[in-house]
Amino acid sequence: MSELSKALRPASFRGVPFEVLEASGTAGRRTETHEYAKRDKPFVEDNGRATRPMRFEGFVVGRDYVAKAKALLDALEAPGPGALVHPWFGTVTVSIENPAGYTFDNALGKATFQLSFIESGELTFPSAVSSTPAQSRLAASALEVAAADDFAQTFMVDGFPDFVEEGATTGLTQAFGRVASGTVPGLGALDYANTASSYLQTGLALLRSPAALAQTVVAFLGVSGYATSGLQWGALAQSLIRLAQHASFAVPAAPVVYTPARQQAYQNTLATNALMRQVLLAQAVGASSLVGATVYDDTVLLRDSLAGALDAESLHASDNSYEALQSARGKVWRDLTERGRDGARLTTRTPLDTTPALVLAYDIYENADRESEICTRNAVRHPGFVPPAPLKVLTR
Repeated sequence: MSELSKALRPASFRGVPFEVLEASGTAGRRTETHEYAKRDKPFVEDNGRATRPMRFEGFVVGRDYVAKAKALLDALEAPGPGALVHPWFGTVTVSIENPAGYTFDNALGKATFQLSFIESGELTFPSAVSSTPAQSRLAASALEVAAADDFAQTFMVDGFPDFVEEGATTGLTQAFGRVASGTVPGLGALDYANTASSYLQTGLALLRSPAALAQTVVAFLGVSGYATSGLQWGALAQSLIRLAQHASFAVPAAPVVYTPARQQAYQNTLATNALMRQVLLAQAVGASSLVGATVYDDTVLLRDSLAGALDAESLHASDNSYEALQSARGKVWRDLTERGRDGARLTTRTPLDTTPALVLAYDIYENADRESEICTRNAVRHPGFVPPAPLKVLTR
């Protein structure tokens, strides 16, 4: 017997041993060929690994070959899949592909079996799982709808003196201007500056149609069209939060003169500012669902900032918007908590001397290409001269 043969495991099925000298089978992929008119080459669709059948002849010998054969027959007739140990296939969970043929030879004291097995998989059914990013995006859409509904029910210029319409026009113009002016950095990629004028003209034409005006504001501030652009969504969400919390969108002081017209003008200002704040927060919620969540500390910072902003807005919201804001808060908290759980942590490293960022990146990560990451995170002025000061770097 060769040394290789000695290393092979003895064959058995469901713990019943037998002998085997050779085996055959097939292996490959399950494919479907699609041929198209006027095309010289077909498209071959790969549908996964092909099932592996195992066919071979097994036998038992010896004075007790009849008892051994009966034990193997019992194992072959047992219901369900079983464990096959094969010298070449190893241990595989298999099912009987075809009934086994067998022959008893009394002269040789041997029983032979024609065995045909097929690997057995698991019967699994689709299971419903919750996509937390999708839940955040749905919550963002619900918040937009609630904000637009509140605005449509509050904003009004018909039936009031001209100064009410003039005030609404001024307030809307200033609101669009603040968004487009770049007051809060980090929103340049959204192109608000170039689209504000056309959206504002449309909005001003819809002053007497508050519902349509609200949808114009939502369309102007929307970020869903950038979902496939690869933006830095974490930084963008933080900028949207800061813009929503800007003092120019705060709740204004109540008027001293409290006539019906003055009251409506005040309500229009309240409605405009609330719409801007809540739609901006809705965009931040949507942007948070696109964050990569690869850095735990950044993800938690965004989660806490966004949750705090939604809580603060809830203090001034109607019942309808309050429910939408709190729902969005819950969805954001769950999404960023679950996705950020396995992210890399930040730690502090202090260089011993002024060192190039490239050298630091190689020392820390054994990857010199990550020098820009160190410089960006720590606002290093020159990548060739990183001072010996504490640096925030990722643990991996």
